[in-house]
Amino acid sequence: MATQPVLATSTSLATSVLTGKGSTTEQIAQTHTDELVIALCGPIGSPLHAVAEEIQRMIKDTFGYDKAEIIRLSDFIRDHASKVQVEIPANDSFERITAQIDAGNKLREEFGLSILAELAVEKIRFEREEFKQEIGAQNYAPRRICHIIDSVKNKEELALLKLVYRDMLYVMGVFSPLSVRESNIAQRNHLKGGDVHTLIDRDSGEESKAGQTVSDTFPQSDFFLRIDKTTDSETTKRVERFLHLILGTKVITPTSAESAMYAAAMASAHSGCLSRQVGAAVTDSNEHVLSTGWNDVPKFGGGLYLEGNDDSRCWNHGGGKCFNDEEKQFFANELVESLKDIIPTQSKQTAKEILRKSGKLGGLIEFSRAIHAEMHAILSAGRIAGDKLVGGKIFVTTYPCHSCARHIIAAGIKEVYYIEPYRKSLAIKLHGDAISELELDSQKVRVLAYDGVAPSKFLSLFRVPSNSRKESGKLIRIPLKKARPRIEKSLESLPSREAIVVASLMQKKLLPQDEQNGQTSSTAT
Repeated sequence: MATQPVLATSTSLATSVLTGKGSTTEQIAQTHTDELVIALCGPIGSPLHAVAEEIQRMIKDTFGYDKAEIIRLSDFIRDHASKVQVEIPANDSFERITAQIDAGNKLREEFGLSILAELAVEKIRFEREEFKQEIGAQNYAPRRICHIIDSVKNKEELALLKLVYRDMLYVMGVFSPLSVRESNIAQRNHLKGGDVHTLIDRDSGEESKAGQTVSDTFPQSDFFLRIDKTTDSETTKRVERFLHLILGTKVITPTSAESAMYAAAMASAHSGCLSRQVGAAVTDSNEHVLSTGWNDVPKFGGGLYLEGNDDSRCWNHGGGKCFNDEEKQFFANELVESLKDIIPTQSKQTAKEILRKSGKLGGLIEFSRAIHAEMHAILSAGRIAGDKLVGGKIFVTTYPCHSCARHIIAAGIKEVYYIEPYRKSLAIKLHGDAISELELDSQKVRVLAYDGVAPSKFLSLFRVPSNSRKESGKLIRIPLKKARPRIEKSLESLPSREAIVVASLMQKKLLPQDEQNGQTSSTAT
């Protein structure tokens, strides 16, 4: 169904460019657009709406964009809840939020995990078609518009947006400490403590693949915004830095925390672990990097195995198996056999399978051959920098496990910063006397969410072409209201990708009937 519009759009746009004036490079540059799509992601209770509204205000008033529109995915849930037989109360209440989460989950189950993102794409494409008709253009015209998607809750939603909008898309992870989020939820919806905790648990994403998987989606952000206070000035300052970075309107260099987390992420690339790649960077109290580390197998003489002829890491040892998984299977089998007097013979195999799938058993790390990234970084810092480690910080790509937590405490490190949560960690449960997730708890090792540019965007946002900052020996000052995104994006294939999404929605019968019949601009060719 979508083949003809896709081909027609691509061909007409390319033809218009090739018949234009100027060099080939200049003609291709004519297809570049200033359009931006900014998707927000964050746990419930974080000030996502406030950040969305601040981006909207600033992108228009400060940077001169013609339009900035907030697209709330919750509106799509409300509009389509009846299709999955869910009624959402109108008032702010525990029942309303619960019903909204239920409806979102059922919509994903019924129409696919990315359905809310598909509806957002259709809305953006519809507006582009309307704009095309308004100006009487034959082809898609570049425009200064920003769409702010509030907010992505499922990793499949984010995956679709990245596939469609690619370099046009920036993802901002908005996070507030648990105490702030609890207060926000309770005050905004007039809830009590038990209901607040229920909503926070559901939001994190444990119940089903079709549910809200914020804890899996959030780490994929391009920029992390930790808002410890709810003051407007703090939000404005942080949003402003983000927009200056993506529009290239100021000389902005990395913070020491951003450099340290980038070093940790780069260190993770050394890991050949079959389970996951984790990186860590230890700094002194002033965030000067002392050492880096990653998770892998230690070798005789000190350090870890690296690429080479004597590489005896798990992928190249014993047939390429994960020894931790193998030992856990042995453990499950031995446990069942030790209970043979009370477990019937015909039930033994079932019992073994249940144990192997157990979350507690799956979370065991005691049988791994690899040293963890935090331990590797701490050992290296101890050799290289000695007591500079005391009072320092550690930046880790993943929340520390309980084993690493006790080493971090013993090393004298005072702060831990992480990107990816690790729900199976027992760090706080086992060492709550010495470690805390509370921002103001200065008498314990503080474990805090990372704040700043994601390592994956470090080079693209902080590196600039040689001599691009000056002209005739002076700093080039870009007028804010003429600023363009630093990474240039072409309209050439974007409408084609959007058309595929629209065709999918038509097959699911989620568009109004007139759109199904091709009578609106959103499906025009």
